[in-house]
Amino acid sequence: MATKDLLLSQAIEGFLMARRADGYSPQTVEQYQWALSMLGQVVDKPLRQVTVDDLRHFMASVQENPRLSRTSVFHVWKALRAFYKWTETEGLSDRPDKLLTKPRYAYREVQPLTENEIKALLKAIDRTAPSKGKRESFTMPRATAHRDRAIFMLLLDTGLRSSELCRLTIKDIDLQNATVTVRPFMSGIKSRPRIIPIGNVTKKVLWRYMAIRNTEYKGDELFFSREGHPLDRDSLRKLLTRLGERAGVPNVHPHRFRHTFAIQYLRNGGDVFTLQRILGHTTLSMVQHYLALADADAQAAHRRASPVDNWRL
Repeated sequence: MATKDLLLSQAIEGFLMARRADGYSPQTVEQYQWALSMLGQVVDKPLRQVTVDDLRHFMASVQENPRLSRTSVFHVWKALRAFYKWTETEGLSDRPDKLLTKPRYAYREVQPLTENEIKALLKAIDRTAPSKGKRESFTMPRATAHRDRAIFMLLLDTGLRSSELCRLTIKDIDLQNATVTVRPFMSGIKSRPRIIPIGNVTKKVLWRYMAIRNTEYKGDELFFSREGHPLDRDSLRKLLTRLGERAGVPNVHPHRFRHTFAIQYLRNGGDVFTLQRILGHTTLSMVQHYLALADADAQAAHRRASPVDNWRL
């Protein structure tokens, strides 16, 4: 088939295959596939015949979709940029996407866990939900309490992404030096290799869990399911959702722990450059977003505690 006859849908298929071969994470490839499949539904023609007007029509339809947030619209635009950069590199087409206006990115509202919510979640880790029925209500120790507490403390003390936590192996935990080594997924495009320190409480919780874990599981993975399978992102998300339901804390998910770690790190005097390295961000943009929230906290605290205002001088 001549390059000029290559359909857009075929080029998208080739792009996704190349991304998989280049070691991009399954989550990143899924996001590209989601965005570009929408493009293929709107534009059905040979790749070289796709114009900037076609792309503008597509982006307009995306932005008018009430089910898509501004963040989702931005990710669609990023997928278009990545796709056409690849087609240009492969000599398949030029770059009509360069004339598209960059949509405004909207950070999701950051809602860190409160101290009371964290304490409620820790309580729910140790005991089952109260029994229901005619008999007097009671709770029991949870079989996975040590594992779940180790997961909880690691997420809260390091800001790890869910995929990074699920990839951890026994060798990645150095209790003597109190560090965790994060290894990227193949390409390392998103998850940067780094060594993250952990606090004394997290170190003790990990030591206790690993002592028990080594008698129950012989694989290399640090965390595993009750069925004996390595813990994956979906299992982790469900685990935290159920934990939140037992504790009465809404919207408990892995990334909320990342937000909580970042905000508390800055509130407690941490600097943005170290936080950037710990979180594995390539730029300071997201870290500065956390800093703005921490500064807002400081301003609110000053309004409450200002000596001049409170003395009514």
